[in-house]
Amino acid sequence: MKLKDIILFGVILVSVAGCADFLDVQPKDKQSEKQLFATRGGFYTAVNGIYNKMASPALYGKNLSYELVDVISKRYSPLQANTYLTALSTFDYADNSVQTGLSNTWTAAYNTILNCNVVLDNLEKSEGILLPPEYRMLKGEMLALRAFLHFDMLRLFGPVYKNHPGAESIPYNESARVSALPLLAADSVMHEKIQRDLDEAESLLADGDPVIEGGPMASLEDDQDVYLRYRQLRMNYYAVLALKARVYLYAGEPGKALEMARKLLADAKVNEHFPAVDPNKLLANQSNPDRVFSTEVLAGIYKKDRKDIYTDYFDSEQAGNNYLHPRKDFVNTNLFAGETQDYRFQTWWQVASGVGESGHVFIKYKGIDKPTGDTEAEYFYAVFMSLIRLSEVYYIAAECEPVLADKYGWLNKIRERRGLGALTVISEEDFMKRLRTEYLREFMGEGQIFFMYKRLYAAIPSDENGNDMNAYEAREEYYVLPLPSGEIANR
Repeated sequence: MKLKDIILFGVILVSVAGCADFLDVQPKDKQSEKQLFATRGGFYTAVNGIYNKMASPALYGKNLSYELVDVISKRYSPLQANTYLTALSTFDYADNSVQTGLSNTWTAAYNTILNCNVVLDNLEKSEGILLPPEYRMLKGEMLALRAFLHFDMLRLFGPVYKNHPGAESIPYNESARVSALPLLAADSVMHEKIQRDLDEAESLLADGDPVIEGGPMASLEDDQDVYLRYRQLRMNYYAVLALKARVYLYAGEPGKALEMARKLLADAKVNEHFPAVDPNKLLANQSNPDRVFSTEVLAGIYKKDRKDIYTDYFDSEQAGNNYLHPRKDFVNTNLFAGETQDYRFQTWWQVASGVGESGHVFIKYKGIDKPTGDTEAEYFYAVFMSLIRLSEVYYIAAECEPVLADKYGWLNKIRERRGLGALTVISEEDFMKRLRTEYLREFMGEGQIFFMYKRLYAAIPSDENGNDMNAYEAREEYYVLPLPSGEIANR
């Protein structure tokens, strides 16, 4: 595979006249490696192409957000007519269509990683093309993305880390060359590879990421060059800190995870740049509500056709056999039992309509009306999906605090942001149940729920199960997805 075939399409995010189209995708022709990285613009074309790949259906535009990983975490009750979704919901990983879906995700992830490595290689030859601050920023982003993608492949295909940290897991690709790589022990991937890349990324981005001083819309340049704007669409400094906390938690290092979470949550600039969602933009705004709570997202993807997610999968009248919905009464009776004043219930769920329909439908990704006037930011959240939320950092801090009252304290801070009252300190068991409920409410449609169950090696009780009324014990065959057959054949 030659480089010119690897970097398929670069995209540049451009600002154009009219808020409705302030983000657009401009395809570029295939270019050779030497041509592509001969100019500053070529570097940004390659980098933006990588971010565009992150939003593809095989990755975070579908499989690793609202569909595959959410279905296997029992979030929905798919229609029996859709044999692929039904197989996923029953953990039937031997099904041919499921194997194809998993193989597509694996291939897309490692192709994107390969592209990160191509950029990293060429960054070392970029003197005279990029300014030193640009070099540091782009290198930090590519290292962080490489770690991010490997970590999700480890969480998906690797062993239950809590039980078998030394078990064989996935390859870690640090080369721009296409080659078969050995499967490494999970703890080796975690500590020697992922954490190393994230440490370097943090160091590079701490030294000048424009998000630190200027926030999500900041730029290194006085003219607000679009190459460097929209830091929420990039692996920025704050996203790297949150990712480090996520990794430490998964690795069973609560002390380090808490240290990283506190570093973020104690930073006044984080509260300034990523404020709590404004309820006035939710409950009192029916035409273009910010359903993704975009102000709280540390890093996400640009999904120009995001509204199609709702019509293709969650709209009972248009989704057809792809229709995804929780079982009847799950949302109001179990998920938000007694707390339907929760902003997430009020904003993300709608009573099902239509002949024979009951329960609630998921509307987080439903299209919004394009606002009139110069309201660029308010259209941004119509094409935005979350990869890392600030709320997760609160949950990590809560889980890792050694004192029970402090655990509830962090949890109550998020509950306040969601229109809920404070919880009373009861017990560790009650806290963990409340914490799991928070994950189920907060990360619906974002893929994190499956990873939470796998990390804890927790059963899925009937009242947390949106698929059916059964309880499912924790089993490795449920939580460890098989490596694609092509990967096994290359061993």
